[in-house]
Amino acid sequence: EAVAVATEAGLDVRMITGDHAVTAKAIADDLGLRSGVTTGPEFAAMSDDELASAVPDLHVFGRVTPQDKLRLVDMMQRDGLVVAMTGDAVNDAAALKKADIGVAMGSGSEVTKQAARMILTDDRFATLVHAVELGRDIYDKVRSYLRYQLTGLFGVLLLMLIATAFNINKGVALSPGMLLYIALFVAVWAVLAIMTDVADPGLMQRPPRDPSVQIFNRTTGTRWLLIGLVTALVALVPLVWGPDEPKTDAASISMTMAFGVAALGGVPMALVQRRDPTPVWKGPFWPYCGWLAISAGLTWLAVELPLLQRWLDTKTLTGSQWMAVVGLALVPAAVAELDKAWRRSRPQG
Repeated sequence: EAVAVATEAGLDVRMITGDHAVTAKAIADDLGLRSGVTTGPEFAAMSDDELASAVPDLHVFGRVTPQDKLRLVDMMQRDGLVVAMTGDAVNDAAALKKADIGVAMGSGSEVTKQAARMILTDDRFATLVHAVELGRDIYDKVRSYLRYQLTGLFGVLLLMLIATAFNINKGVALSPGMLLYIALFVAVWAVLAIMTDVADPGLMQRPPRDPSVQIFNRTTGTRWLLIGLVTALVALVPLVWGPDEPKTDAASISMTMAFGVAALGGVPMALVQRRDPTPVWKGPFWPYCGWLAISAGLTWLAVELPLLQRWLDTKTLTGSQWMAVVGLALVPAAVAELDKAWRRSRPQG
């Protein structure tokens, strides 16, 4: 089962052993490994060019020497593959040291353990596959966190920059108290939702990611900056076309609405930025949406609770004004979701 999961996840599993090739092939068939068998002498007789073309079709190596193991790791790395090598004996130490991820068996020799990057304490291949799943989930959460935080950061920075450049409300789009409230009380629950989210159900059906591609690069940076620009523009709408004149020294409906759009906009954005490019309607949603409900509730309290009104200089909004705030807050998330849909529709290269 672990081999099947690994294969579906795009991991190419190979067996390289000192045992007889016939024995290794019989076990490989039971495990469901792909075809392709060679022996140590045949392997050693191949030139580097021959081996490079043959390796993709070889999955069982019998009667090999420690030098053969080391050469196999080296050839796979030359092809740009990320190689994990398992072993338990002293003669595996060199190959484990050379591999990108050397994995020693917990019951193996001390020399092997010292040469490895990690030790598989229960000697189970299934544990190694589960570790890959955990690693993918952790990477996904880090990427989602950065995507959400940087999109929000770009939005706030551009909001303040545009307000200053065009002298909107004397260059003050949101007060310092409003900005702190969003960062410390509203956005933190969305971050908790991302960090405690369940793993993507399709996590182990994806191909491995390209390790040379950074999370923040020209493509993602441009995308997040544009979504941040949309966030800034919709938050400016109440300041420019609001029901009253925004003020820097007193509460106003327009500035309250701008605050509501900036704060509430992070809720649907956290839902959209949860996974990429998976559509927003793919669950599971509980308890993820529970955390986001806290963010939405705190935004409502900041506008309607008298104590917070005095601290933040906000004013009570009418039902129609709240509808306008909600509608504007959904715009950046809708843009981000449309961008994901467009990327899903494009043929994969």
